Amino acid sequence: MLKGIIFDMDGVLVNSEPMHYKAYCLALEKYNIVYPYEIYKNYIGSTQEKILEDIRSKNSSLCANEEFIKEYNTKKDFLIESDGFEVIPGIPALIRSLHAAGYQLAVASSSPYAYIIRVTKALGIYPYFHKIVSGADVPHPKPAPDVFFKAVEELELTPSECIIIEDSTNGVRAAQAAGIPCIGFYNPDSGDQNLKEAAIIIESFETLDAAFIEKVYQAHTK
Repeated sequence: MLKGIIFDMDGVLVNSEPMHYKAYCLALEKYNIVYPYEIYKNYIGSTQEKILEDIRSKNSSLCANEEFIKEYNTKKDFLIESDGFEVIPGIPALIRSLHAAGYQLAVASSSPYAYIIRVTKALGIYPYFHKIVSGADVPHPKPAPDVFFKAVEELELTPSECIIIEDSTNGVRAAQAAGIPCIGFYNPDSGDQNLKEAAIIIESFETLDAAFIEKVYQAHTK
């Protein structure tokens, strides 16, 4: 029986990947480092630590993570103040309807915990989530299943009682590794993501409802 629905955040709840990439580029200008999007897109859905590990492997002059993250956050805050957050169309209504229907809802994102709280509050959907889980607080980032296992545990459910909604290759692979069916959301702003391992791929949330999610769940659980 489906009881829990777990959402990724970036690219699913909020269209933030273009902003994140721009913030990285602005922060890296200080160190005369160019970070091509073709490389960055491979890390969409993973943690900031993994992104910085990749950048440093090619640019030994990059400062310590703490210093860079401070610079990155400054640039990100500037972009948020100037542009705000872009909610994915259909998400607020879907979240409210699923909550009203009695499902346990969680966010399981690779973003830092405080940032997840900030985004969900800004979008007006924070009160509808029972649990918020950050990939920064588990041993291994997506595509490892750790963040999803933690979300399931905090919801006091089992993987067989849950479904996941993701927009990235790493996220879909993490869902598969967790043994949880996954709805893949195609977001063109999330880059060239491979969602073929998802149970189904959708292109909009505006017509998605609990009945559709239940059908996907029933078709992909034993």
